[in-house]
Amino acid sequence: MVKWQHRGFKYAEGFNCVSGNIGSLQMFMKNCGSCEDICPGAFPVEEVHKICVLDIRLANADRHAGNILIHKEGEDGRIVLIPIDHSYCMPENFEDCTFEWLYWPQAREPFSSDTIEYINSLDAEKDIELLKFHGWNVPHNCARVFRISIMLLKKGAERGITPFAIGCIMCKETMKKESVIEKMVQEAQESVLPGKSESAFLESISIIMDRYLDGLST
Repeated sequence: MVKWQHRGFKYAEGFNCVSGNIGSLQMFMKNCGSCEDICPGAFPVEEVHKICVLDIRLANADRHAGNILIHKEGEDGRIVLIPIDHSYCMPENFEDCTFEWLYWPQAREPFSSDTIEYINSLDAEKDIELLKFHGWNVPHNCARVFRISIMLLKKGAERGITPFAIGCIMCKETMKKESVIEKMVQEAQESVLPGKSESAFLESISIIMDRYLDGLST
């Protein structure tokens, strides 16, 4: 995330009256194609799981095979996956969550101990504060989705639930059918009285989520 200002851009209030625009600075990554070009069975489990964690954490609504690049490292040509194009992350709701890797066999493998350790270190509040520090005040609904996503990721990993199972909670089976996470959000909203704090809502959805996940892990 960067802030920029240049006289070549047109500002309605004039160049000297603005503090700059905020946007994403992209770095070119050397690659040999995208995941559309290779059978997913060739991808290392740990590389796929890195993408899984990222997408669940950010509630990615546009993860298809074309926006995961492939890079080969070393003499043995070890495959490294590079996620790109994250303009539809941290959305206002879970309506459009889409994870290409749900159809890959690696997603059905459990997270490694190292990955679980990383997941346990995630802190939604610190991330939101960091984004604010860099100039983006995360809108309320986006922050809510972000908090719920990390909550689900951490609770699922703690119970040994696979990325596939967690992803299936977030993604719709069909366009007309609500996802499990959308139903959880709806139930939590109905259980919390109007005017209650965001923390009360999050506590409610945490209880609902525990109940559902405990059923999966038994």
